[in-house]
Order: sequence, then C-alpha cells, then structure tokens
Amino acid sequence: MKDFTTYYKETAEIGYVQSISSSLFYVNGLPNARINELIMTENGVIGIVKALLPELVEAMVFEGQSLVHNMKVVRTNEFFQVPATDLFLGRILDPFGITQDHLEKIDSKSYIYRHIESPAPIIAARVRITKPLVTGVMVVDLLTPLGRGQRELILGDPSVGKSSLALQTIVSQAKLGTICIYALIGKRKSDIKRVEEYLTSMNVLKNTIVLAASSSDPAPMIYITPYSAMAIAEYFRDKGKEVLVVLDDLSTHAKFYRELSLLSRMPPGRQSYPGDIFHIQAKIAERAGNVKLKNGKVASITLLPIAETQEGDLSGYIQTNLMAMTDGHIFLDVAEWKKPRHPAVSLTLSVSRVGNQTRTALEREIAYRLHQLIAQAKRAEELGRFGVELADATMQLIANSSKLEAMFNQDPDVILSKELQLICAGLFLSGFWNQKPNDEIARDVKKLGEISDAGTLDKIKLDIAGIGKYSEFIALVRANHLQITKYMNRTGKLK
Repeated sequence: MKDFTTYYKETAEIGYVQSISSSLFYVNGLPNARINELIMTENGVIGIVKALLPELVEAMVFEGQSLVHNMKVVRTNEFFQVPATDLFLGRILDPFGITQDHLEKIDSKSYIYRHIESPAPIIAARVRITKPLVTGVMVVDLLTPLGRGQRELILGDPSVGKSSLALQTIVSQAKLGTICIYALIGKRKSDIKRVEEYLTSMNVLKNTIVLAASSSDPAPMIYITPYSAMAIAEYFRDKGKEVLVVLDDLSTHAKFYRELSLLSRMPPGRQSYPGDIFHIQAKIAERAGNVKLKNGKVASITLLPIAETQEGDLSGYIQTNLMAMTDGHIFLDVAEWKKPRHPAVSLTLSVSRVGNQTRTALEREIAYRLHQLIAQAKRAEELGRFGVELADATMQLIANSSKLEAMFNQDPDVILSKELQLICAGLFLSGFWNQKPNDEIARDVKKLGEISDAGTLDKIKLDIAGIGKYSEFIALVRANHLQITKYMNRTGKLK
C-alpha cells in the first residue's frame, strides 16, 4: 500500500478519530467514505469502513492499540482485497493471505487480488448439480450423498466429530485433485496445529489451503475469515478447478459478529444477534455453487459450513438460519457418539436435498433398501420398549440394523472409495455378515480397504460398474463371497 501523505494528495480528504471502542473507532471529516473502503491513520494503522453515520464514519480496526483521540485519518479509495495464488497450496495462512507456517516467503509477484465480498454468481450462470462429491465416509455417501457445488451444513454438539468428518472429506477430495480450503474461525491454536498435522499425516496438505484466525485474534479478523476463504476459492474456481471449502465454524463467526454489532450499538434482536445476521452469512453461502464460467466450462465451489448445537437442539437461531440457506444438513448426534458409533451421523435426521440427483439408479435402489431397513428396525425397537414379545423375524431385523451400524463405524484415518462402499453395501445386503458378530464387521471393512488399496478388488469393482439392476448387483456380490473371504484371510489379523 501507499503511505498516508500519498493517499491524502489523491483523495484530498482528512478526518480525525473521535472515539475508540475496542475493535471499532469513529472518525469525522470523511464525507465521501464508502462501505468496506480502507482508511489509514497517520501512523499507518489500517481500518475498514463498517457503517456511515450522520456525522461519523464507523470503522473496524485490526490493531487498535496505537490509536489516540484526534489522530488524523485519510481515505484510500481502495477496498479490502485478499491475495490469491497457486503458491498458497500447502500453506497455513491468516485472513490477509499472510503465511503463518514459518516456511519460505511467497513471491508477491504471483498474487492476484480479489475483493473479499464479491457478488454471488447470477442465477443464469448456475448449472444443475450432476456430479457426486465423494466424502470417503460410507454412512454419508450411501445415505446422505453430496454433489459438487452443493452447500451442506454439518452440525452437532461439541466434540462429536464435526471437524473430523469435514477433514475426512478434504482427504477424499484432495486425493482426487480437488482444491480444498479449510477455514478455522476463532479456534484455539492447538486446533489449528492438529488440523495441519492430520492433513500432513494423510499426505494431502499439498493440495489444501488452511486459512486460520485463532480465538486470540481481534474480532474483525475472525469476522472476515470466511469471506477471505470464499475469495480464494473463487480464484481457483475461475481457473476452471473444482473447489471444496469448509468453514469451521459459522456459529462462532456469528458470535464474533454479535460482539462487533453490540459494540457499534446496533439494535439487538433474538439472542442479542443483530437483525442482519442472516444476510451476513447467507451472502457467504450464496457464493458457492455449480457455475458456468465465461469460457463455457463448468466449475464448482462446494461449501461445508459447520455449526455447533447445544444438547442436540436443532431449533437454535443460528442453526435454523444456516439450515435455511443450505441444501441439507448432516447431524452428528451425541446419542450415537455415546453408543459408540463414529462418525456419529444421525441416520434419520440427516438430509441432502441435492445429492440424490447425482446418483445412478443402482445407487438409489441400494440407498432405498438401507433406509427401509433402518426405518423398520426403528419401529420394531420402539414396539419392543413396551414389553411386547417380538417375532423372530422382527428380532432378526433389529440385529441386521445393528450390523449395518457396525459396518458404518469408520476411523478418522480410514477413507473409503465409492466403489469400495458399494462392495460393502452389497456384502451387507447379500447376507455376508449375517453370522458374524458386530465387532468383526468393522474389522472386515478395514481389511477390505487394505486389499482395495492394493488393487485386489479391481475386477469386482469393474464388474459392478457395468451393472444397472439391483438383482444383478446382489447376484454378482454373492457370487464373490468366497473369493472376498479368501482375500481378507490373506491379509492376516489386524493389530
């Protein structure tokens, strides 16, 4: 940026600091200031115009310790922009695009600057979502599928695995070549380090950007984090690349925006949130989607915002707001977590309004059968609570449902391909695990993952890809029961 004197010569407007309130300060004497314009004090402190009052300009500041009353302030006639470059891949950044990982400095000549609040794509530019987005988590991909360009909310109580689910999705997509951006909003520094270590251990950090603002950073810095993440995502999307963005989490973002709004004396609404909180977060979500670019190519930004609930309450203000602006939600239930079942995805309360249109007829039939089994077992369990003696067939139904839940158990470091998930679903539906105890099923799935990575199941995967009917699918999997058993026995016992 230029210096104070240069900006004063260009704009010929100067103001004076009248009052300071934590992360906000008020200036008079800048009649032509605009919302989101950058202003600079005489000692070089940068602020962003947040509101225009009758006599004053309200601005957010990221480092307000050096501000004093009557300090001179000048307009810059520039808006806040974040740099974007391919060299950001594999790096840890703050919301200003400054590296935080103590590695080599990035050459600023490669930067392309983007406005953090660019408008969302128009309706005419949006394209129907037809491509699936594989999360690598079996319970999600089989029962609550996602599509590229979808906005899917992940919500649940603290420490039930929301971030783990998002990280597994990043690993799955990064291995497929998708550009992944993980934005940590107001998190502890230990959480930021944990994310970096996980992505490094899974060997996908090179295709991922971690954008982080810790809880010790100023509130305005935390507030702009999701906007910076979306601006960088749009840079890659405009280059024709598929992008996945995780915002962890927007309930924290709302709390920090509430703090800023109360400091600026905005009228508080429900739970003291300002009246424009829905608009503030909706304009972030609207920037995602499947979009036709100017060159005719189609590229997408898939958005996975995370929200925190309290005691499993889905009717919270921010939670219902986010449900209204997304295309479905994955709810992680604390009751499932205590069973324990990981990931603790609720099989009945999770929904995807878009993902089903990306499936084949066979995948839809498999999902229908699994959903039907879950619903029937749930009704049978409710009936059993009244002390009614259940028939053998009903008891078998409940047992099969528990085996299905055992199959869905998946460690955070296990990523399953879509083809392998279909094999597992086929084994379950064809009765492969009927005589096995539940604790062996999860081990078998892990063994299948190992032999699949070795390429042993490639022929079966190829055969399944050429099948369109459910009956043929079950017949094929059943015909391979013996062969699959031999493959798993070869791997030996897992430690």
